Amino acid sequence: MNQEQNVKKAQKSALFVVTLAIFTDMLLYGMIVPILPDYAETLRLPQTAIGILFGSYAAALLIATPIFGVISDKVGRSRPMLWGIIGLVAATLLFAFATSFWLLLICRILQGIAAAATWTAGLALLADFYPSKERGKVMGIALSGQAMGILLGPTFGGWLYQLGGYMLPFFVAAGIAFIDGLLRVFLLKEEPHQQEEESSGALALLKNRTLLMIVGAVVIGAAIPSVLEPTFPTHLQNVFDASPGIIGLLFGVPSLAYAFAAPIVGSVSTKIGHPKTITIGLGITAISLVLVVMPTTMWLQVAALALIGISMGTVLAPTLPELADIAQENQTQAYGVTFAIYNTAYSIGMMLGPISSGTFADIFGLQASYFAIGIIVLVYMLFFAVMTRLKKKPT
Repeated sequence: MNQEQNVKKAQKSALFVVTLAIFTDMLLYGMIVPILPDYAETLRLPQTAIGILFGSYAAALLIATPIFGVISDKVGRSRPMLWGIIGLVAATLLFAFATSFWLLLICRILQGIAAAATWTAGLALLADFYPSKERGKVMGIALSGQAMGILLGPTFGGWLYQLGGYMLPFFVAAGIAFIDGLLRVFLLKEEPHQQEEESSGALALLKNRTLLMIVGAVVIGAAIPSVLEPTFPTHLQNVFDASPGIIGLLFGVPSLAYAFAAPIVGSVSTKIGHPKTITIGLGITAISLVLVVMPTTMWLQVAALALIGISMGTVLAPTLPELADIAQENQTQAYGVTFAIYNTAYSIGMMLGPISSGTFADIFGLQASYFAIGIIVLVYMLFFAVMTRLKKKPT
């Protein structure tokens, strides 16, 4: 009984630390959104440079993720998570003293590398600690930390920037990251025993048909919020004459809905099957993309944005436990590589979303572009449903 209590305590500690780590990472990621453009203007940086600064995070995340996936399978999860928080604190403090484009770029790249270490090792740690039947719920809880960080980051950063100038937000953020680091040190004292993994076993995952279909779903789930970022604010200004403050609040609606939906969807997906839940999520995503540009009243607009957030949770929350189950079915515990695949797909989605949205909007107009992206998602949903139907649910 005492052993069982110790296991439960270790599981809860791991879930708390990973959820907080993901929250902290996304909080600090979002904090610079209202700060960087204004600060870059004082440095007389062109729009292209600002775009590079924002995109460099995803690029660094994309490149570093596979590396940390392999490392975490070799050395365990705790050390990469500690490296991640050290990198995040260093990047945040460097941001406070950055006075040139190149130093800002280094900070942003370091932030992406730190995120790769934290996310990959953290999600793998949850897969290590929790059995298949519990992973849906706990992965959903972890993703709610992501949503809350995205929701609070820009507001928190903007408020501190107005209160104390450019440096204050980064000093406060570094303090938050330092506290997060202490919790990682003191709460992650032990990990489940990990067998040495052969690289061939991990690479065999890439031949799994269901895994490849999940990768496509993750790309879509990650792309949805970034589809809105370059084009939707203009729509809100034109239709509702919305101020920047109102636009910021409206952009918080999907994140809030995502935070509430992810744990619920994770639990439900364990009961009805992760692929089936993802299929439903892709259908909701296709519908919500069409609906989000149709409302002419504010309450309907809020409802449509909430549906976007729910669709994100319904697509993304089941992908995490399904990836862990696929690794387990392939008789490998290379969860670091498994979730490196997730992070890589997520990074690709973050980059493809604004590119596709902006390009389609220029060619077809806003409403037609969202409709076109919705059709693409719908086609993928049908393909996904057919390709995953042959997968038997574990008994």
